[in-house]
Amino acid sequence: MESFSLLNLINSVKSWFFYLLFNLRGIVIITSIFLVFTLLFNYVKSPVHYARTTFVLDSESSSNSIGDIASLASLAGINASSFIDASSLFQIDNIQELYRSSSMIKETLLSEDNFGDNNIMLIIDRLANNEKINKKWDRLNVDFSAYKSKSTNLRVHDSILNEVVKIIKKKYLIVDKPSRKTTILEIGFDHKDELLAKSFNEKLVSIVNDFYNKTKTQKTGENLRILERQADSVKKVLDKSILVLAEKDQSIPNPNPLTKVSLVPYQKALIDVQSNGAIYQEIVKQLELAKVSHRNKTPLIQIIDKPVLPLENTRLKLFECLVFGIFGGLFFSVIYYSLTRFYKSLIN
Repeated sequence: MESFSLLNLINSVKSWFFYLLFNLRGIVIITSIFLVFTLLFNYVKSPVHYARTTFVLDSESSSNSIGDIASLASLAGINASSFIDASSLFQIDNIQELYRSSSMIKETLLSEDNFGDNNIMLIIDRLANNEKINKKWDRLNVDFSAYKSKSTNLRVHDSILNEVVKIIKKKYLIVDKPSRKTTILEIGFDHKDELLAKSFNEKLVSIVNDFYNKTKTQKTGENLRILERQADSVKKVLDKSILVLAEKDQSIPNPNPLTKVSLVPYQKALIDVQSNGAIYQEIVKQLELAKVSHRNKTPLIQIIDKPVLPLENTRLKLFECLVFGIFGGLFFSVIYYSLTRFYKSLIN
């Protein structure tokens, strides 16, 4: 029984093989047609270009940095808890949501760029030209250059921007973290317009990273500026008190030690110099601590890879296209004739 089944299997395979050889001409024709369509599809259709930017982000203060500030503060006799904020305003997951936020995408769309041909225009206008929706905007008198200056109908422009943002989030924008164990982010923008993909990617990364940097260091930066103004003010008062002390000392060249009253103005001026000097010294200590804290709060954003022309795209190379076309054509032609033979056998 086993030999009989094996013999039938071998005979079936041989019969199927000879059937394919008998229809070799049809297989060649189908394969050729499939190859031609593959080449046309690959080289006639506009490819989708991939613009990718990867960067490493270090948003948390290290324990060594905190220890350095605390050591410096203890030597100065100051409590550094007001300068050290261990909480992180933005974690890595929040940064990803920041890249997907509508406000950041809108600001990117309203940015100008030179698209390689000395044609400076808004990114949203370039996108509208590629998506063939600029003619619809003309009927609505849409002008985003005027929208930036708040001199046009804001309601219409806002509604259009919201729709464009939705399309970008759904079809073009990619925000990904390649590995959960690292702080490397990948920002991508895929589009048929190579220059638009590169421009949007670079502008979005620049806008979001600048916003993150300013927000992360806003409190420490403001504290630093206040201390700098206080230091300048106290320094001016100190210089003035030193001048007053010199004038009082000069007005009494040979003071009589028995007349104590004549020394009172000089002693008051000396006390002012000493108190202003102590205040200035304390503010300088606070200022140095604030500088250290501000430097440690400044996030590390190091670009690893950025989009470089020509961008990678969906278009296959010639060899890949030939291999895919030939083997794909052979596969579908063999399947076609095999199903045809099976259907005829069922009818018989």
